[in-house]
Amino acid sequence: MRPDPIQQALLQGLPPNAALCVAFSGGRDSTVLLHALDGLRHERRFVLRAVHVNHGLQAAAHDWEEHCAGLASRLDVPYAALRVTVRNDGGQGLEAAAREARYDALRTHLQPGEWLLTAHHADDQLETVLLHLFRGSGVSGLAGIPRDAPFGPGRLCRPLLDVSAEVLADYGANRLLPQGLGWLTDPMNADSAFDRGYLRHEVLPILRRRFPAAAGAAGRSAALAAEAAGLLNELARVDSQEVVVAHRLSLALLRALSPARQRNLVRFQAGERGWALPPERRLRAGLTQLLEAAPGRQPVLRWSGHEIRRFREHLHLLDAVVPAGDSGDTPLEWRASGPLVLGGPRGELSLRRSSGAGLAPAVVADGLQVAFRSGGERVRAGADRHHRTLKYLFQSQGIVPWMRCHLPLVFARAQLAAVADLWTADWAAAGPAETGLRIIWSGHAPIQ
Repeated sequence: MRPDPIQQALLQGLPPNAALCVAFSGGRDSTVLLHALDGLRHERRFVLRAVHVNHGLQAAAHDWEEHCAGLASRLDVPYAALRVTVRNDGGQGLEAAAREARYDALRTHLQPGEWLLTAHHADDQLETVLLHLFRGSGVSGLAGIPRDAPFGPGRLCRPLLDVSAEVLADYGANRLLPQGLGWLTDPMNADSAFDRGYLRHEVLPILRRRFPAAAGAAGRSAALAAEAAGLLNELARVDSQEVVVAHRLSLALLRALSPARQRNLVRFQAGERGWALPPERRLRAGLTQLLEAAPGRQPVLRWSGHEIRRFREHLHLLDAVVPAGDSGDTPLEWRASGPLVLGGPRGELSLRRSSGAGLAPAVVADGLQVAFRSGGERVRAGADRHHRTLKYLFQSQGIVPWMRCHLPLVFARAQLAAVADLWTADWAAAGPAETGLRIIWSGHAPIQ
């Protein structure tokens, strides 16, 4: 007997002997997926388990969790439940916040080499493509739901992406219900107040009457868009090899690219860092300002808690907005016996023994304090015969302006003894024959 369309999709999309973890919501689609895999696991030697994520967003969330546990038990499938807290403070909406929390939990829970399977199907892909279309997404958005991608220590796979919701409904009616295996219906799925629910219940029924093959066509378009997105990424990797130095983009080399390649490169670099992509209008306007600003100006492109700053002839991509700093910070006592955690972009300080370098042991023994710039600080370091202002030293060494307020200043005997691990005051430095204590400043945001 030929396998049904669902089993056929699983046989084509999954290798034998695979370790599979089903994201099991308890709804119809994930129940169908789990049941179909259970029917194949002995033949294909699958290692199968199910995991449920409890968002706690509904009064019945506990009941859902218990339902999933019971069904997994009936199928003799190992089961785990994860509980998460959804933080909807990023402006992305409740749906997106719940999805982010869910995938974060699953990513952490996944075992090395394991495949996480979700029950996304062709109609989900159609909804996703339309949502991205209406939001003005580029080809990466129009690529819709990826079929297979690295995920945490394993992979994320949607083996039913070519299967219609109708086929899943038929499987549920003809294979699950006769066995007394039911499923739960999330009331949020029927709520047209959410964008996806509105598309599903208000728009797609009309669309399908005119275009009955819309889901399949959207799937093919998504595959072509995914191919185009892959080619753009390949181009961006080539451009990155020329333009990106460490964490910085060379303005001169970036200007040599066409505007489209410039934007493509910035999107790629943002994606490589796991950032949300900047809105297209903001990217175009912000990148123009960054590239065309007069020397000495420091424009900033900001979006979603990230930013690109210009300093001298480079663009700096910062993984978080660096706080402005507070010149009124209370000095911190630093016990030399252990590290001093400064937090945020400031990282931490520690000491390491070093022959003829670092702070003199007697200076350290008198006690150390750490503070931050308040203005006017000066230091004479190394072979320099003059006391220099920190402003002069920072400018001469190319320290980026937004980090100057975060460089830790180490004081001893009420005097400036060192500036991070960059300069040690000559009065506080270990002698050539001494074993000094060299300052190690680590975990901080880039300073050049």
